[in-house]
Amino acid sequence: MIEPKVLKGFRDTLPEIMIIKKDLIKKLEKTFESFGFLPIDTPALEYTEILLGKGGGETDKQIYRFKDHGGRDVALRYDLTVPLARFIAANYNDLVFPFKRYHIAPVWRGENTQKGRYREFYQCDFDILGVDSINSDLEILLVIKNGFDNLNITDYIININHRKLLNSFLEKFGYLEKSTDILRVIDKIYKIGKEEVLKELVDNVKIPLKDGEGIIEFLNIEEDKKIGIQGDSIFEKLEKIMPLLNESGKNAIKELAFIFNNLKELNILQYFAFNPAITRGLDYYTGIVFESFISDRMEFGSVCSGGRYDNLTSLYSKNRVSGVGASFGLDRLLALLESKNIFLPKKSITDVIIFCLDENLTSYYHKAAEILRKNSINVEVFFEPKKIINQFKFAEKKDITYVMIAGEMEAKKSTFNIKNLKTQEEKKELTIEEIISIIKGK
Repeated sequence: MIEPKVLKGFRDTLPEIMIIKKDLIKKLEKTFESFGFLPIDTPALEYTEILLGKGGGETDKQIYRFKDHGGRDVALRYDLTVPLARFIAANYNDLVFPFKRYHIAPVWRGENTQKGRYREFYQCDFDILGVDSINSDLEILLVIKNGFDNLNITDYIININHRKLLNSFLEKFGYLEKSTDILRVIDKIYKIGKEEVLKELVDNVKIPLKDGEGIIEFLNIEEDKKIGIQGDSIFEKLEKIMPLLNESGKNAIKELAFIFNNLKELNILQYFAFNPAITRGLDYYTGIVFESFISDRMEFGSVCSGGRYDNLTSLYSKNRVSGVGASFGLDRLLALLESKNIFLPKKSITDVIIFCLDENLTSYYHKAAEILRKNSINVEVFFEPKKIINQFKFAEKKDITYVMIAGEMEAKKSTFNIKNLKTQEEKKELTIEEIISIIKGK
């Protein structure tokens, strides 16, 4: 007999969790569509050459890669952004730009597992392609905020930074040629701490200790909070560092000021922070970047992150397509919400179950069920005329609220008895229309 085991980093999802997961997806889809984003899909399996080279050294090592039956070098997608670039290049002439898309699907990474993080996990991506305007960056940030609000999460903070600001600062130090390696190390700051980041900068990137300390000081890090500068202090900090930067860095400051000024005008600045330590480790980010944390669950890490990636499609097309986007980590978000008891597990999505007292009434039960379903009520019909106590036990185990009961006498009157298992309230000989009103709370 084969042991029914699951690979490390993978898991089965039971109905009570999958119900919540699908509910989260529906809420996020509603959020995306309220801003005009359109759904797309791409294959789980891509040619390896499509995926390599844009994620960065660490990500390339985590790709699930193999030869298929035709001897082709293929790999499972590790995110939804690189496949998006290939999608845009392949379908460029069929799309209307600016193109706003969302994509909710599983991705695979062979990385170390941790709480809320698996080797197979869902991402909920949303992007705006084909526009350079800073207004598109602002809209992505507004979508993130709306997403959290629609999920009934209130204690979040969205950290914002700009890659060109960091590159400008590093150029002043004379380390622009090492910027990619430096930014990758800085991106680990909340995972390994300031001391370890400084050690890596000195030992691995070969930066003198004094310069490494200067970089750390510039980042303005509060490790324990994972939150940057907030409120009006943001504008003071931006003004203070402006003289330290070249022209590119100063333009980055202007873009950040535009973002934060608009967030202030919208009276939502309290949900955002300027955090120079946020770099996003992936190579393809070129402009504004952001990561989001839940204030009392910092140990879960960022639950929504992203940024601007100008010309990501350059590997696949001569058409230059700018982009900005973000991704909610669905599985991490689910684990976090479970820990906060925001979503309690549900064993069923059934609103009402019709008991089977007499198999001769099977068509009567199913006719009633069809009427209920046409009124957007989820209904099950019990299969066998078992003892009624056993049918009640089944309904209670599945956490179904309402049961409908009809024998020969009720059927002759075209009625049912109904019972609320939560309140134990019972009503007899009701018509289907009356039952629909009760279940819908009218």
